[in-house]
Amino acid sequence: MVVPQAAFAAAPAPALHDDNGYGKFGDWYTGAVPPNVDNSKPVILFVQGLHSDYTTWYNGGDNYYDAAYNAGYRTAFVQLKDADGGGGDMWTNGAALADVIRKVSSYYGGSKINVIAHSKGGIDTQTALVYYGAYPYVNVVHQLSTPNRGSELADLSYGSWTWWIGWIMGQQDDAVYSLQTSYMNNFRGWTDGATENNYTRTYMSAGTGDDGWFSAYWYAHAVLPGSDDGAVSTYSALGLPNGVYSFTDNGSQRLSHTQMTYASKTWWQVKPKLGTTSFAALTNPMLSASANKTSLEGGSAVLPELSSNIMLGGLIDGATTNTFSLESGLKTATVDIMTASTDSNVSLISPSGKVYNASKAQAQGDTAALFAKASHNVIKIDKPEKGNWTLQAEGSQDAYFMLAQVEGGTQAKVTTTKKVHNPVKDPTVSFDVNLQGVKAKGLVKNAKLIKANQNGHNAMLGDISLKQDSTGTYKTAFATPTEPGVYNVSFDITGINEQGEEFTRSVNYNFAVTDAKGELK
Repeated sequence: MVVPQAAFAAAPAPALHDDNGYGKFGDWYTGAVPPNVDNSKPVILFVQGLHSDYTTWYNGGDNYYDAAYNAGYRTAFVQLKDADGGGGDMWTNGAALADVIRKVSSYYGGSKINVIAHSKGGIDTQTALVYYGAYPYVNVVHQLSTPNRGSELADLSYGSWTWWIGWIMGQQDDAVYSLQTSYMNNFRGWTDGATENNYTRTYMSAGTGDDGWFSAYWYAHAVLPGSDDGAVSTYSALGLPNGVYSFTDNGSQRLSHTQMTYASKTWWQVKPKLGTTSFAALTNPMLSASANKTSLEGGSAVLPELSSNIMLGGLIDGATTNTFSLESGLKTATVDIMTASTDSNVSLISPSGKVYNASKAQAQGDTAALFAKASHNVIKIDKPEKGNWTLQAEGSQDAYFMLAQVEGGTQAKVTTTKKVHNPVKDPTVSFDVNLQGVKAKGLVKNAKLIKANQNGHNAMLGDISLKQDSTGTYKTAFATPTEPGVYNVSFDITGINEQGEEFTRSVNYNFAVTDAKGELK
């Protein structure tokens, strides 16, 4: 397949509408009117994603603003809370975005708007339409890799291995908190059935690539289920029940989360779907299976989660060690040990005493990605030895998170019937874990129940007991916490395979607890 590669002339700088004299949040920009302007075309409002600002669409030589300008479109840009530093959740950003949508429509004479939104910007946009009255002004939304079902990376930001490093680097804020999979599961349950969705057509797209070795997205493939773009899994990006499938990647070229916003990569797939048609007369027009075979049905679907990962984490203040076990027969073990400081040193020691020193580099690529600010220490081991491995770390006032992905070994499969619990209707939280292909018994270690706090300092609530039944399945059931919020159960399973070899797998189960009304604060 031959993919168009467009070259776009640079557009004049957008004009600022400085509605916030104390910061950027709530400001908006209008693009220059192109010489070939076509007023029959819709106005395009660009909405940025997590921890980004309007320059997502403007800076650089391969941007959507230049593409739209050259094609004769009138344009506008919004600055959400993320532009001032810490990210905003969909409620904070959605309210401000709805206000800007009205202003942009008025500025352009009441024109209908097409929104092009990257990443979390798609969730902020749906919130503006459904909850803050902006739906009459928008007829088409184009999502570029929006985590409609949340992101397991956000879950990990509050897990027992990772919250130390997330807190030190300031990766925990309202935006990341709201992207946890259980929070988004609750959001979908409240939002997807709203009649306001019927007035807007939303196109969904997804990527399946990354930005290469040491990129901010490289390590995320080990965490996200199925195919992904290094930040958002395909099932999440295409998981809007009333959405319409648009495209995946760029023909034969796999795209990362960042590359989805490159005009040369995706504009040619978005442009044909820009339109001014109103959908106000339609009733649930996008819910047919033929229109969108890839989206999940219902706002509360829960997919099984698979893990072939080993996770360790904690503080570094001096010298510290930690251990994990590998079984024989593995093809590779790829280990990424993230630290907040570049001055900390880490290494792995094999069961026979061989020392593996890490290749050290700062993450490259989109700095908005979770853990992108970390110093990555990567070790790839072919046919690793069986037995106990030791992680050594040395530094001062730092933290580490080790993510090891093994190829060729056992996977831990987590299954549950729901991710959101109402303490009145659901007095018990339960889930099962199976070690795929292994029938021997093992032990669960360090199973901790943790309440995620939006700005760090997670609350460790206690131990959770998992017991193995006669089929080899690990089961747990515990009382639903009484305080509304998002929780994680993080633990390691040290299994023993049929050859009598120990191995370690790590599991993070994310769930939410609502109040009596079913609302999540």
